[in-house]
Amino acid sequence: MPITSTLDILKDARERRYGVGAYNVLSLDQAAAIIRLSDSLEAPVLVTVPAVLEKYVNFSDLGAITRSVAQKCSIPVGLHLSHGKDIATMQRCIDAGFTSVMIDGSALPFDQNVSLTREAADLCHRHGVACEGELGAVGSATGEVKSTMTDPDEARRYVEQTNIDIFAVSIGNAHGFYKGIPKLDFERFNQIKTALFSKPDVFFTLHGGTGISPQDLKKLIEQGCPKICIYTEMCGAGKEKAFDYLARHPEYGGTTDVPELFKAILDGFLDVVKFDIDVFGSAQKAKCSVVPGININSSMIEDIVKSVINKISK
Repeated sequence: MPITSTLDILKDARERRYGVGAYNVLSLDQAAAIIRLSDSLEAPVLVTVPAVLEKYVNFSDLGAITRSVAQKCSIPVGLHLSHGKDIATMQRCIDAGFTSVMIDGSALPFDQNVSLTREAADLCHRHGVACEGELGAVGSATGEVKSTMTDPDEARRYVEQTNIDIFAVSIGNAHGFYKGIPKLDFERFNQIKTALFSKPDVFFTLHGGTGISPQDLKKLIEQGCPKICIYTEMCGAGKEKAFDYLARHPEYGGTTDVPELFKAILDGFLDVVKFDIDVFGSAQKAKCSVVPGININSSMIEDIVKSVINKISK
C-alpha cells in the first residue's frame, strides 16, 4: 500500500477507538522491521524520527525506505517527524515525503510558540502535510511535570490561532523512564477536549508513553487520543537483549558477529512494538481501515451496500 496520510490513519483509529503506535526509529533497518512486524499483525503504524536523530538517520533515506517497504505491505503506514525545532528541519522532512511533522515550541513563551507553530502549520498545509504542535512542555520523567501541564483555556487559544492538525498535550506524561508511577490527569484531558469543542478535527497525541500502565493507555485511547509515542521502552528492551546476547556469547569478537548483536537489539525493539500493538488494540484493524485518500469505516460500507441494493432493485 502506498504511504498513507497521517490524518487518515488517525481518523480511522479515533472512530474505531484503537491506538496507533508512533515508534521512534534509530536506523533504516529498524523502520523496515517495524513496518513488516506491523504488517504481519495487520496494524496501522506511524514510523517516527525525532529531529535530534537527524545526524544518525537521514530524512531522505528514511522517506525512501519507508515508501518502499510500505508499498510491499497491506497496512496504512505514515511517516512522522517528532520534536522539530525550526522551519528548515520541517522543510527537509516535507521534501523527503513525510506525512506529518511536529514543531515543538513548548519551551517558548505562549505568543512565540503560537507564532512559530502557525508558520509551521502554514508551510505544512501548503504541501498537504499534517502539522503537530505542543503546548505544556512534556519534559523529562526525572523532573516535575505538573508545573508544565497543558492549560485548557490556553489550549483553546493555541489551537485556534495555530491551525494545527495534531495536538500534543501534557497531562502528567513525560519523556524517559519514570522514577515513580506516572498518573495521567484524565480530568485535565477532558477539560482540554471540552475547550476544543469547536475544533473536532484536531487529533490528540501522547508523548512519553513509556512506563504508563496499559490500563491508562487503553483509557486514554478510548477517551479520544489515538496517537501514542513510544521510544525509551524500546531502547531499554534493546539494551537488555544486547547484554543478554553478550552474556550468552562470551566468544563474541566484534567482527563478523556484529550483525548478531544488532539483531538482538532490534529484537528488543520489536518485542515492545508487538506488546504495544496488543495494548493499543490496533492488531487486525488494517483489514478494514484506510485507503490513501479514503477513510473506510462501517457506516460507509453500509451506505455502499444500500446504494448497490437500490441500483439492483431499480
